Amino acid sequence: MSLRRLNKRILILCEGVTEKLYATSLRAELDRKLQRSISVEIAQGDQQNPLDLVREAIAKKKKARKEKNPYDDIWIFFDHDNWPQLRDAFRLIETEKFKFSFTALCMEHWFILHFEECGRAFQRGEDALSHLRRLWPRYHKTKLNHFTELKDKLPTATDRAIRMNRRQEENSVIERNPYCTIPDLISFFQSLEEG
Repeated sequence: MSLRRLNKRILILCEGVTEKLYATSLRAELDRKLQRSISVEIAQGDQQNPLDLVREAIAKKKKARKEKNPYDDIWIFFDHDNWPQLRDAFRLIETEKFKFSFTALCMEHWFILHFEECGRAFQRGEDALSHLRRLWPRYHKTKLNHFTELKDKLPTATDRAIRMNRRQEENSVIERNPYCTIPDLISFFQSLEEG
């Protein structure tokens, strides 16, 4: 008896709970028929720093190949958070040809962009969190479906992120602040819908 392989197998390895919940919401937005034909595995990493997250993705990639059920795409979903291992993490991401969804300094900056143009380079996550709570008092890292709550503001936030990122193009990825590639992950899910 042969096992039928799904059309696509995707891994999204997330740094924290907020990233995992956001990615899970993106998967839930897929058409039900598509959800059955594409395996999107969303996992929170065992470790909290980006370098260990990438190493975990490498181990999962090797295991999947050994089991003859490789991933078609692997995403690393994390934020800057002033991790000292960022340079090494990005080197490994490039070497392994993984895709990444990344925010500098923290994911809350992505949420801020849904409410206002914000090119501020936050130095601490707590500062971005305080700023976001002034704009969105109901915000909670884990008790809201962030994607669904902000979906109507998504086009505006995406445009703001694109403009913000253009101002950072001359810097290396780890030096970019503010910077956000979450729209890339959203576009990836939209491309799954389009076939």
